[in-house]
Amino acid sequence: MSGTIACWGTGGALNAPLPAGEFVAVSSGFNHSCALRPSGTVACWGRAFEGQGSPPVGEFIFVDAGMSDSCGIRIDGDVICWGIDSFGQATPPAEKFVSVSLGASHACGVKTSGTVACWGSDSDSRSTPPTGKFVSVSAGGGHTCGLRTNGAVACWGDDEDGRATPPEGEFVSVSAGSRHTCGMRGDGTVACWGSDEFGQSTPP
Repeated sequence: MSGTIACWGTGGALNAPLPAGEFVAVSSGFNHSCALRPSGTVACWGRAFEGQGSPPVGEFIFVDAGMSDSCGIRIDGDVICWGIDSFGQATPPAEKFVSVSLGASHACGVKTSGTVACWGSDSDSRSTPPTGKFVSVSAGGGHTCGLRTNGAVACWGDDEDGRATPPEGEFVSVSAGSRHTCGMRGDGTVACWGSDEFGQSTPP
């Protein structure tokens, strides 16, 4: 494993040139990407007019790229965000987190306590998470879904097409898209819900 990055999709000035060197994680947003180096520093590329491609200096343990902003978690658990902040999505609370996920105009993270905190736009209550403890969270276009410690999935926010109404049962991971959501069960099968306009909720 070389640790180098390869990208595909729409190219041009938005996506190239790719940074050189080795990386341990990468996250792609709407028209920019960010990656974490083994040293803990972050490199971003693509559209950077609003500052989403200009990460701050210092060491991080986690990074996520959103629509027009990016967030990273420092070694001490503090979340730092950069880019467009029109809805407050780049202004995280002063709390400690273990993971963070960026949506279109909001962001959510799992705190060290296991509870979820969200910031940014709260249209359709997308930034108003339920109580309880979670192991992961994924912010979509206008909704958010999280995986509880018992394996159940809870979603909140825009529920058009049922994108925020997960099926019952236990899951091991969940990912929210723009208009749909998918989760993987313990047996490796995938279940999706929400819009299926382009077959995105019909897994193979």
